[in-house]
Amino acid sequence: MATGDVQVQSAVHSLEQGRLARYIKVGMFTASVIALILLYLFVHFRGLNDRSAMDQAQIARNIASGEGFTSKNFSPLGLATLREAGKVGVDGESIDVSKLPDFYYSPLSPLVNSLFLRVIKGSWKMTPTDIVYAGDRMVAFSAMIFLLLGVGVWSFVFAKLFDWKLAFYAASATLVTDLLWQFSLSALPQMLVMFLFGAATLLTLHAHEAQERDALTRVILLIACAGLCFGLMILAHASSAWMFIGWLVYVLIAFRSRVFVGLAALAAVLLVTAPWLMRNYQVCGNPLGLAFQGAFHADDNYLRAAEVGRPLNIKGILRRGITQQLGELSGYLGLNVAAMAFFLAIAHRFRNSLTSSFRWGLLLMWVFALVGMAFYRPNGDISANQLHIVFLPIFVCYGFAFLLVLWGRWEFGQGIVRTVFISFLVFLCSIPMLMTLLAGPSGRIQWPPYVPPFIGILGEWFTPEEVVCSDMPWAVAWYANRPAMLLPESVREFNRMHDYRELKQSLSGLYLTPITGNQPLFSQIYKGPYREWAMLILRPPQVQGFPLPFFTALPVDGECILFSDRERWNQPRKPASEE
Repeated sequence: MATGDVQVQSAVHSLEQGRLARYIKVGMFTASVIALILLYLFVHFRGLNDRSAMDQAQIARNIASGEGFTSKNFSPLGLATLREAGKVGVDGESIDVSKLPDFYYSPLSPLVNSLFLRVIKGSWKMTPTDIVYAGDRMVAFSAMIFLLLGVGVWSFVFAKLFDWKLAFYAASATLVTDLLWQFSLSALPQMLVMFLFGAATLLTLHAHEAQERDALTRVILLIACAGLCFGLMILAHASSAWMFIGWLVYVLIAFRSRVFVGLAALAAVLLVTAPWLMRNYQVCGNPLGLAFQGAFHADDNYLRAAEVGRPLNIKGILRRGITQQLGELSGYLGLNVAAMAFFLAIAHRFRNSLTSSFRWGLLLMWVFALVGMAFYRPNGDISANQLHIVFLPIFVCYGFAFLLVLWGRWEFGQGIVRTVFISFLVFLCSIPMLMTLLAGPSGRIQWPPYVPPFIGILGEWFTPEEVVCSDMPWAVAWYANRPAMLLPESVREFNRMHDYRELKQSLSGLYLTPITGNQPLFSQIYKGPYREWAMLILRPPQVQGFPLPFFTALPVDGECILFSDRERWNQPRKPASEE
C-alpha cells in the first residue's frame, strides 16, 4: 500500500476515533453554545421584564458603587416596618431614603451581580438613545454564566449516577431547553440556585460513596459541605429553604450516622445564613425580613399598606397552590419531554443502587419545594418564585435514562437506530427553542409596561434629593437611579407624606404606567386596589387639590403619565445645588 494511502487512512481514523475527533466534537459543541449565547443575548434580548430582577439589579449597583446593601426602591409598608422597629422616623423625624437598607431580598444574587456590574461602571447611566440598558444585558449575561456552570456541574452528577455517555445526552437535552435561556435573560437568581444545587447534589453522592467505604469522617465533611451549598442557595433565594428541608429528611434516612450528619448539615446551613438573619433582625426587627408576609397575600399590594399588623389573607395561601402548579407543571419544566419522563422513572428501579435510591431523595426535595411554592406562588413559567426550573437538569437525566431503558426493552435495534432515537429525543426537547429562534424577536423593548429610555430620562428631570412615587418604583430605581416609592393605597396617604415632609427628600413626582392604567375599569380601578387613584389614572386626570398639578403624557402612545411640581420636561435640568 502506498505511503500516501496509509497517511490518508491514518487521518481518517484520527477524525473518526482518535484524539482529533474529540477536539472537533468539543469545538463544535463550544461553538454551538457560544452561538446560542449571542443569539439570545443580542438578538432576542429585549431587556428585563421582572420586578424582582430589576430590584435586585439596582441593589447590586448600589453595592458596586460602595453604598452597601441598600435600595432606592421602598414601599409604604417597608417604611412602616422600619418606623415600628424604631429604626427610622423616631420622634417624628424625617426619613432619609437615600440609603435605606434592603430587607426584602436574599443577598447572594445582588452580591454576585455587583461584580459583573463593576465591569461596565462607565455605562451605568442610561441615555435616551439606549434601547436596551447595558446593565440589563450584563446581569442577564451573569445568569447565562451560571447556566453554563450549572450544566457543567450537573454533568458530573449525571456521570456519577449513570455514565459519561448519558451525561452528554442529558446535558445536551438540558442546554436546548428554551426556558433555561429565558430564565437567564430574566436575570432572576434561579440559574445561580441551579448551579449551587448541582454542587450540593454532587457532594451528597460523594458522601454516599464514602459511607460505602465506612469513612465516617469524610461523610460528615461532605455532608457539611453540601449543607454550605444549601446555605448559599438560601442566600440566593430564600424559598430554597424548603428544598433544604427535603434534603435534610433524605439525609437522615439514607445515612447511617443520622445524628452526626444531621447536626453537620444544620450547623453548616446556620453558619452561612445566621449572619444575614441577624442583620435583618437588627435592621427591621424580623430575621426573615419583609418578604415573609408575602406568603399570606395573593399579590404584592400588601406592600402598599402604610401600617403593620393588618389581618392576613390566610385563605389566599393555597389559592394558587399545589393544584395550580401540577396543572401547569409541563410549562414550569420548559415543555421538556425528558424532564417530564422523570415522574415515570420514579416507578423504575435502576440497576445502580445509588441511582435507584437517590431518585426518592430527589422526589422528596421536589415535593417540599412544591409545598413552599404553594405559599409563594409562581406567576407564570418565568417568575421569581418558580423553583421547578432548578430541578430540570436532574429530571432530564433520569427521564432520558428511563426512555433509553424502554427503548432497550422494546428491542427496536441498536447502533445507528439507537442514535437516531437519541437524536429524536434531543430534538423534541429543543422544539420550544427552535420556535423561539425561528420566530425572531417580538419587539425591541418589554412593552407593556416598560419603556427603559423614557424611564431613564426621569434621572435627568429629578435629582438624587427628590423622590418619585410610581406603580413601578423598581424600574425607576434601576433605569433612572433615583429614589422611588411604591404607590400608597390612597391619595390621602400620599398627600399626608407630601405635606408633612415625612421623607427627608422631597416627594416631587408621580409616574403612572400601564400597570395601573391597563387594569379593568370597574373591577380594579373603580372598585379594586387602585380605586383611590382613579381620578389620576383615568384620562384626562383630575388634579384639583393634588400637590403635583403639572402632568405630561409619555411614550408609548401616551399610556404613561408623569405628574410633577413643575413642568420639568420643558425646562433644562438645574444643578442639584440650585434645586
